Amino acid sequence: MTLFGDFLRNDHRRSHKWHQYFPVYERHLERFRNRHVTLMEVGLGEGGSLEMWKRYLGPFVRIVGIDIEPLCMRLEEQQIHIRIGSQDDTTLLARVLDEFGPPDIFIDDGSHIQQHINTTFDFMYQHVAKNGVYIVEDLHAAYWPNHGAGPSHPESFIERAKGFVDEMHAQYIGHGTGRTPLGDRTTSIHFYDSITVFEVGEYRPQAHSIQGDPLLFEIAAAPGMPSLAVTPDPVPTPAQQGAWEAAEALRRELALLRASTSWKVTAPLRAAKRLFR
Repeated sequence: MTLFGDFLRNDHRRSHKWHQYFPVYERHLERFRNRHVTLMEVGLGEGGSLEMWKRYLGPFVRIVGIDIEPLCMRLEEQQIHIRIGSQDDTTLLARVLDEFGPPDIFIDDGSHIQQHINTTFDFMYQHVAKNGVYIVEDLHAAYWPNHGAGPSHPESFIERAKGFVDEMHAQYIGHGTGRTPLGDRTTSIHFYDSITVFEVGEYRPQAHSIQGDPLLFEIAAAPGMPSLAVTPDPVPTPAQQGAWEAAEALRRELALLRASTSWKVTAPLRAAKRLFR
């Protein structure tokens, strides 16, 4: 059964979710199923999402819910732990980290106030485990003035996340742009309708190389393949004709060489040359 199917068939505690979120959840959380992981969620509502994560992720997940409503304490059960407080209380968040360790999955479904989202992210993101994910939901609220932001507002978390993309690419920008801890540990940022997902890794210096035999493209095709020769001009000049004939002779000579035993015998030497170039 898919996660969305489980949601539609839910007859336990109520949960309120936008339907377009479920493909996002399955894309980014599937690899955590039936593993020993810690999921932290801010904003619990009536507790339905906590039960949904427990059913979906399996018997080894440890779930920590954070909410400002004291009644949420009744949501505690096996595998589910509840802590009461505001998501912008970094002292509370620090205590939760001390008690449960770094989360593999962190989901912000809290107040949707942009200042609260920013405070939670600035404190918690640095503590998400490597290969973990950080999910911020209901970001349509970033466009609403009554939630502390609006289109292109600097406090909008969506606007901030656009800047995080630049931090991921700081090494290519130059002009005094330095690497940041956030850019170094972010392997990808995914923007969806009302939801943003950060995948966490670690900084690794970028490297690139060119592999393969350049002669296969530059001079002649491999034996048995059509020639890569360029068709000459319809009416070439004498100089063009001479150059063309010389190039054709070279191509024929190389084709014969590639078909010969000596070309095959010396293949290891050419490979060694590329390796130690």
